[in-house]
Amino acid sequence: RLRCNTCGTYFTAALPEAIQQDGPAEQTYGYSARALMAIQKYFAGAPFYRQQTLQQLFGLPISASTVFDQCEQLANAIRPLFACLLALAATAGLYFVDDTTNRILTQGPVIKPDRRTGKPKLRSGVYTSGMIAVLADGQRCLLYQTNVGHAGEWLDEILSGRPATAPPPLVMSDALNHNRPSVVPVYQQALCNAHARREFVDVAHLFPDQVPDVLEQYARIWLHERQCQGLSPAQRLAYHRAHSLPVMEQLRDGFQRQLCGEVEANSGLGQAIGYFLRHYAGLTAYCRFEGAPLDNNLMEQALKLVIRGRKNALFFKTPAGAAIADVITSVVATAHQAGINTFDYLIALQQHADAVKAQPER
Repeated sequence: RLRCNTCGTYFTAALPEAIQQDGPAEQTYGYSARALMAIQKYFAGAPFYRQQTLQQLFGLPISASTVFDQCEQLANAIRPLFACLLALAATAGLYFVDDTTNRILTQGPVIKPDRRTGKPKLRSGVYTSGMIAVLADGQRCLLYQTNVGHAGEWLDEILSGRPATAPPPLVMSDALNHNRPSVVPVYQQALCNAHARREFVDVAHLFPDQVPDVLEQYARIWLHERQCQGLSPAQRLAYHRAHSLPVMEQLRDGFQRQLCGEVEANSGLGQAIGYFLRHYAGLTAYCRFEGAPLDNNLMEQALKLVIRGRKNALFFKTPAGAAIADVITSVVATAHQAGINTFDYLIALQQHADAVKAQPER
């Protein structure tokens, strides 16, 4: 901007087109700056104060509170898209669910009804629940929610909007009851074989004669899964029934004989065997249902985003901050696994915020 020494008039140069596309002229931080701040925080796990220090090294100081404010504005722009993803998730055929502990400083105990008995119960445990909803066309929605509640309760919220004509969903989780749905009368339960295998790995040093053989047989199942790459769901199911189910049946029969004789039920190995036998139906779901996964590793990997942020930032201050993290992390994770340029995508969502609000499904 220049001023005429004679008349005092100010002449302001027009902003380049590329700058105008990055946000209005009165906007201090462009869409691209907001996208970078959010990706650094909610994908790379860089806390707000660490970003402040980094900006000081660059000679462009930005306070931690400013970084949060810009992330909040981004979350407001993409929130309609997050709501659309939740609605899409209600129509999915396959769900991967799990949760991990988290912390919100200002979150006190809340009274919530028990899902089984309906009795009110005082609860204070904060968890980040993760969900991968696999749609009919194979697309995946990665969604997160941080509050006083477990993954099964969030799954109930999603499934409460499920169309009545939709087929029974297939749910992959570990064997904990609080990760299972309760609002749908019929659903197909698949349990994680990686969790069952881990029960034996944890006691391998105590039972060096029995456990290695179990792990060797279990390894054959994942080798069979590798052979199923490229097969249709029906072909994969037939292959596992022919090759993996006999392995599972052999393990089950051997475990039953061991519990009747040489293995003490309360020992470490006995408890691992008991876990396998109690959950045998869910562990063999991939041999009974088309498309049923072998393990819950996809969800475990998706939760690494949350764990990375928790290790670096330790906690959220308020439920509002946790909700902002849920919105941005869900959109970033979904875009990332779809293989698109997430940075450009976040910029485009802000540039066309009105269109996103009007038609988020597009």
